[in-house]
Amino acid sequence: MDSENVHGKSASCLGATSIEDFLTQYWQKKPLLIRNAFPDLQSPISADELAGLACEEHVNSRLVLARGDNISEPDRTWQVEFGPFDESRFSQLPDTDWSLLVSDVERHLPETKSLLRYFRFIPDWRIDDLMISYAPGGGSVGPHTDAYDVFLLQLSGQRLWKISEHFNDETLSNTDLCILKEFDAEQEWLVNAGDMLYLPPNVAHHGIAQTCLDKQGDDEPCMTASIGFRAPSLKTITGDYVHYLNESNQQEIRYSDTSPVKPAHHAEISEDTVSHFVDYLKQGLSIEREQVKKWLGQYCSDNKTFEDLIDDDYDIDFDELCNIASRSTLMQSPYSNFLFSHSHQSALLFVNGISYEVSKQFAESLCEDEHINFQQLEQTLTSSDKKTLITLFNNGAIITA
Repeated sequence: MDSENVHGKSASCLGATSIEDFLTQYWQKKPLLIRNAFPDLQSPISADELAGLACEEHVNSRLVLARGDNISEPDRTWQVEFGPFDESRFSQLPDTDWSLLVSDVERHLPETKSLLRYFRFIPDWRIDDLMISYAPGGGSVGPHTDAYDVFLLQLSGQRLWKISEHFNDETLSNTDLCILKEFDAEQEWLVNAGDMLYLPPNVAHHGIAQTCLDKQGDDEPCMTASIGFRAPSLKTITGDYVHYLNESNQQEIRYSDTSPVKPAHHAEISEDTVSHFVDYLKQGLSIEREQVKKWLGQYCSDNKTFEDLIDDDYDIDFDELCNIASRSTLMQSPYSNFLFSHSHQSALLFVNGISYEVSKQFAESLCEDEHINFQQLEQTLTSSDKKTLITLFNNGAIITA
């Protein structure tokens, strides 16, 4: 797959639909099935590799098993198990009706990140993760909804997708999974490798793995990639922003009466007092643009989930870094997030929840691709850029390939 020029038509994964039409007519509005979105697709991960990831301690994985006679009905017995799994668990599974799902595959197997480049018509900060599932015939996670946008790309085998935009949102009570109690499909499609289904938030969908054979006559595994986009709730982001303000504001301002008067009643909280507190709260709840920009970059690049996986044992200077770069390729750690915002004449670079003031050219170049062209980058580095580059290498956000 050629992922160059992802903003152009030649690299679009949207088939006959242009990026502009997709963003105005479909994104967060209505589903879209794209046949042959990825022509001649070869799955970037095998079933054995996916199972291997599910056995690792730091990987988020789960098994979903279903019992029942009718694979199309939600009223089955559902069971979910969470990894890491012992290898022997997979040999104990039935021949049908189960699914293995592994999240953040692009972190743990960086070569799969190439799939995400095709979706850069949506900003990087919106991408949540690449989840990949494996299922034999009948495997499913039940009819459900997601509160975020998702692209469902068939990597191998076949899956039957059923969707509904008008449904009862009541879920089953006897399982840890959010499975709809009632589901009547309004549309359905059988998808093959390379086909992709886009779903906006809150569209009910039910994907059922199909049994099919490859060209050699062997069972072909149903593997599906789910590219999900983050959609934080207002409650979540306001809570985080208030925490950020409290952490960044070192000056503690205490309440004081400005124009004290005798109260009409000693137990009353007067309207004047309420107005006074409105002004008082505004002092601590600033929404000044540059402050919001800095918080947003730190929030979106935050990496608490993977911070324990980042190596930070180095303590080198710039000359040593140049020596390392002459022998090896530098690259972003797969467990790190790189974003930036322009800020006046410079830029704010955000990496793993920390902001750095750097040159605009440095920020754009460093965030362009996970592989870093150090020789080209070195020619325009400012002193601030050099300091930041050393810091990022020493704390493990930049590594050698």
